[in-house]
Amino acid sequence: MNMLRDIFTDADDLKALKLDDNIKKQARAAFDKGIKCIIDTQIIVNGERTVWCAQHDQVTLKPAKARAYELPSFSGAESVNITLMLMSLPNPSDEVVAAVKGAVKWFEDHKIPNMRYERYRDENGERDSKLVPSPGFDVWARFYDLETGNPYFCDRDGIKKASLLEIGKERRGGYSWYSDAPSKVLKANPEWLKNNRL
Repeated sequence: MNMLRDIFTDADDLKALKLDDNIKKQARAAFDKGIKCIIDTQIIVNGERTVWCAQHDQVTLKPAKARAYELPSFSGAESVNITLMLMSLPNPSDEVVAAVKGAVKWFEDHKIPNMRYERYRDENGERDSKLVPSPGFDVWARFYDLETGNPYFCDRDGIKKASLLEIGKERRGGYSWYSDAPSKVLKANPEWLKNNRL
């Protein structure tokens, strides 16, 4: 999406290519389709827009499974760059505004305050991870259950567990289960509201 935008806006680092207007029009059309797809795949719960899954079915657009431990879910990580992309659009449509506001609210409602995610190697040199109490820090789980809205964690058997400690060390230490990236969205939100007079 960023590359398509660079093409149709004639970004400085692409000027030397001297792309013709037809290519720029095609890039703009593809970008607009991408934005529509983003809006269409946003998960709606009880009429409220939330965030996105890490992947969506190409036909139904519904949240979809990827690897065994990546089940359909609300994504606390992959939804970040999607939201920031929407926030970067000039003169956003009512649909885009609603999408951003819904995502911001979801991130606010689902943050885990005063905790930090630590990945480390144990006394045997094996990878592991844990949450550490850290005043002033917020994290978000990688995946949230579509029915309960609670974080979940999985081993390669694809069975949901309620806490990081319930899964084996191989997946606990070999995958990123939490992220602080949503803080970028919350930090950008006041300026976005101001710039768009919302």
